[in-house]
Amino acid sequence: MTGISIAEGQKIIDTKMAPWVKDLNIQVLETSVNGAVLKMPYGEHLARIGGIISGQSMLAFADSAMVVVISSSIGGFRNMATVDMTTSFMNPARNIDIIGRGKIVKAGKQLVFGEFTLENSSNTKPIANIWTTWMLL
Repeated sequence: MTGISIAEGQKIIDTKMAPWVKDLNIQVLETSVNGAVLKMPYGEHLARIGGIISGQSMLAFADSAMVVVISSSIGGFRNMATVDMTTSFMNPARNIDIIGRGKIVKAGKQLVFGEFTLENSSNTKPIANIWTTWMLL
């Protein structure tokens, strides 16, 4: 059985990401053997006119969060790289915190396939669904 603690997941976000990712203020809420739940709090610096959170912010959140999801699945941080992200945006995110729920769909020796869902923090309304493929380095 694998998995990492919430504190270990937060340390990955705080120390392994590019410095500008800190501006997303990502918070690790839960970790498990097959996934993790994280939050990106709303900030005006993430939004465009009308308080709509930019797709760029949401994808940076998802990409960064998947490192925690995969690390939890394999029992700790390992260098990895994004191979593919396919995103379907379903609803706008306006002036809200976003909850991200990630899970491992299939893990091989080098490739890991995952799903990351973005939800409205106040009503769990879906914002986006993201399919990801990663290579463990």
